[in-house]
Amino acid sequence: MEKRYDVLEFYKIVNELIDLSRLENTKEKFLDIDIIKEKSTLDKELMLMGEMIDFYKYDDGFELAGLSDIQRFMRNVEVIGSYLSSEDLANLKRNLTIFRVSKSRAKNVRDKYKNIWQLFANIEEVKDIEQFIDDAVREDGTLKDDASLGLRDVRRQKQNINANIKEKFDDLMNGKDTQKAVSERIITQRNDRFVIAVKTDFKGLIKGIEHDRSATGSTVYIEPLNVVSLNNKLREYEAREREEIRKILLRLTELIRGRKEEILEIKEILEKLDFIDAKTNYGISKKAIIPKIINKEYLKLVEARHPLIDENVVVPINFELGNPESIMLITGPNTGGKTVTLKVAGLLTIMALSGIPIPAGEKTEIGHFQNVLADIGDEQSLEQNLSSFSGHVSKIKDIMEHANSKSLVLMDELGSGTDPMEGAAFAMSIIDYLNKKHVTSIITTHYSEVKAHAFNSTGIKSASMEFDVETLSPTYRLLEGIPGESNALIIARKYGISDEIIENAKTYISEENQKVEEMIKSIKEKNDELEILKAELENSKRELEEQKSDYNQKLTQLENDKNNVIKKAYEEADEYLKNVQAKARSLVDKISKDELKKEEAKSTQRSLNMLRNSFIEDKKKNVKEKKVFSKDIDIHEGEEVLVKSLNQNGKVLRVIANTGNVQVQAGILKLVVPIEDLVKIKKKKVNKFKNFASLKRTSQVRGEIDLRGMTADEAIADLETYLDRAMLTGYHEVYIIHGKGTMVLRKKIHEYLRTSKYVTEFKDANQNEGGIGCTVATLK
Repeated sequence: MEKRYDVLEFYKIVNELIDLSRLENTKEKFLDIDIIKEKSTLDKELMLMGEMIDFYKYDDGFELAGLSDIQRFMRNVEVIGSYLSSEDLANLKRNLTIFRVSKSRAKNVRDKYKNIWQLFANIEEVKDIEQFIDDAVREDGTLKDDASLGLRDVRRQKQNINANIKEKFDDLMNGKDTQKAVSERIITQRNDRFVIAVKTDFKGLIKGIEHDRSATGSTVYIEPLNVVSLNNKLREYEAREREEIRKILLRLTELIRGRKEEILEIKEILEKLDFIDAKTNYGISKKAIIPKIINKEYLKLVEARHPLIDENVVVPINFELGNPESIMLITGPNTGGKTVTLKVAGLLTIMALSGIPIPAGEKTEIGHFQNVLADIGDEQSLEQNLSSFSGHVSKIKDIMEHANSKSLVLMDELGSGTDPMEGAAFAMSIIDYLNKKHVTSIITTHYSEVKAHAFNSTGIKSASMEFDVETLSPTYRLLEGIPGESNALIIARKYGISDEIIENAKTYISEENQKVEEMIKSIKEKNDELEILKAELENSKRELEEQKSDYNQKLTQLENDKNNVIKKAYEEADEYLKNVQAKARSLVDKISKDELKKEEAKSTQRSLNMLRNSFIEDKKKNVKEKKVFSKDIDIHEGEEVLVKSLNQNGKVLRVIANTGNVQVQAGILKLVVPIEDLVKIKKKKVNKFKNFASLKRTSQVRGEIDLRGMTADEAIADLETYLDRAMLTGYHEVYIIHGKGTMVLRKKIHEYLRTSKYVTEFKDANQNEGGIGCTVATLK
């Protein structure tokens, strides 16, 4: 991190990120963080950050608790003959587990978060190493008893010896002759040997080796003679235990040494995860976003907040710079927020270009600047004190030497610290230089001459921090396009300075400065008027939308009422026609035997059909059906259903999205019905032509005839009879099933249909209705 960013307090952001990271390498990486010069690299980093924020918000993210630095482990592994401690092995295993679990989480969401998955895609797990360590080492870093057969036997022997030693001491502490000699009923150690605390006056009662005395001399620590041999044996087994542990650790370390390169790759990924995890948690805590980075010198801050100020009190900043003006001059009173605006612009730019989420609105856009150069010498800075003009100029000199069209320059109180006339001239010259070089800059000033110069120059945008003269307090709102007023005399009057002094002060203000202030005051008044008009326009627009919505609702209600009346009339007429048709069908069988009345019946049926078709078409034109949408559709394609209005079974062909309607195949009919008109039924196993049945030797006419297995002459005779009766029944379309076979029967039937007086046209059925094994005929 370069020193020049300190005036923007970028180091405070870095410190917060360091506190959120776990690994030393990560903390060092944050200390060196800077603007990413290659835009392609920056874009990848920000895309990854965007996915990580969403991953943590909506899919739980990664759990990195327990992550530790395994770099030192691997350095020890490199030395032949050295071995890792059991604590090191436990830490290594914990890190390998974190990697494996993290990779598994990333794999589960790889279709949603492709960039996150790419971190892990080419890195293999080392689950066998995890298992080897887990078999031998506990989570707390101690070796398990069954890490080896030798270690298990040694520890079992130690347990037996310890039990014997405890028994010996219990006898001494409970013995009739010796218990009064015992100072404390505890077993302790001196010189790695178990001893008992004995009162000095009674030490002769217990034979043994004296190892230590208390500070007062009233207590001695004695190793009883009957325990000496057990202590010796215990020391022997402890030595054997240490040797057995050494062998186990050597063996495990050798396994790790053989997989060193794979483990080092995992280490790199874990460090990358720690780095991204810290930035992600920072971004979520600050309610930050990933801004759009554009490849030009441009800045658009929307609802931008200073990350070091409490979000509950900070006033968001909005402005655009670089389209087309490249310089923004901000004026306004002290403590009005000018310096904060500079810091927000610079700080958020550095953060975004370093791959750190920023607290701003989603529409924020930041240009890919190569550097940010700042001269902010205010009292709010912790490390800078540039109140003298010489220090001020020194800083500006450094900025001028490094600034170019790829820079973002920030200057606070340009030209201050010297004679106002010369300071203003100096400031205007610097502004002209930056404007000529097309350097994107944000500059603050108090000088009226500079305000007027900026307002009348192309390429420079005027702005000011709003100040409420009634309450004598700043609002911290940035107003674009309006220079700030000098409120010193207004504030002085509000604080009780006499009018005589105020009026006398005005006489010392030059005529030119007075004109500038009057111009600024006029602009401000005009802007306030425009804001009022804008608010009134918004209110009128809102009222108009409400009236329009109310009108549309009433119009819809009227249309519905009209439709209901017309619909009811058509429904009554439709019901009447159905009754007439039903009566007509009941007479078909009686009439069909009477050849004289046969043609008359056919004609009557045709008229009824034409009347009903005309009625249906007229109803469609005059009645606009109101769409009813069903929220809980539990009907699926392929299901068997009962169409309640037809009292006929059918099969669902498709559910028509967002309409509440379903297409159903009911017999030969394909029709669209409301979902409320359907009832699900259990699916039954049926033959391929389940809806087709022969009409031979039946009195009821159906919508299909099965001619399979007949000769051509038999089929033609039956078909002619069937068509005659189907015509009388009122069918418009019928299905003729002839099968495929040698296709001879199909050919003969088609030849007949071409000359039939009943048929208008015919075609092969759809594939799901029998294909070329079935012909669909349209009747006249």
